[in-house]
Amino acid sequence: MSCHQHAVTDFDLQIEMTELEINMLTDRAVPGEVLPYNQDKYDDLESKKLKLFSGKRFHQNAMNAYWYYLAKCGK
Repeated sequence: MSCHQHAVTDFDLQIEMTELEINMLTDRAVPGEVLPYNQDKYDDLESKKLKLFSGKRFHQNAMNAYWYYLAKCGK
């Protein structure tokens, strides 16, 4: 279960870093608007973020399943 907790923590860090990269691609004059020449990179980062959330979800579910199994066995 510990390895899944470490993985979730790592995924959180990677997601935070990806969000920072996404924020760096936006126009400072118009917050939230992506500059046209950064659109491809922005799309790639959004896809990466989605994959990271999927991985985090997997490890979170595995950690919960492991906890449930241990609780059922009475350990």
